[in-house]
Amino acid sequence: MKRTKIEVIILALAWIGLVGGILFSILVSKGVMESGAEMCVPRGLAILVSGVFLSIACWAVLMEIIAISDRIRKLEDKCS
Repeated sequence: MKRTKIEVIILALAWIGLVGGILFSILVSKGVMESGAEMCVPRGLAILVSGVFLSIACWAVLMEIIAISDRIRKLEDKCS
């Protein structure tokens, strides 16, 4: 199925956001854990889990937008 330029941009942003968000969360949590401050391990794990969850949630929302767009396009093709 052919996609519009906006859909391609949304797909690229979704995948870049997923991978980049997970990598950024890993780096930030690693820095917090290596700081040696009080309660650094629970704080680092909380940052990791929340960052990964946020990345996956944003990716899922953007992918759902693309899926809805595909369904609308199929309906338009079917009706015309």
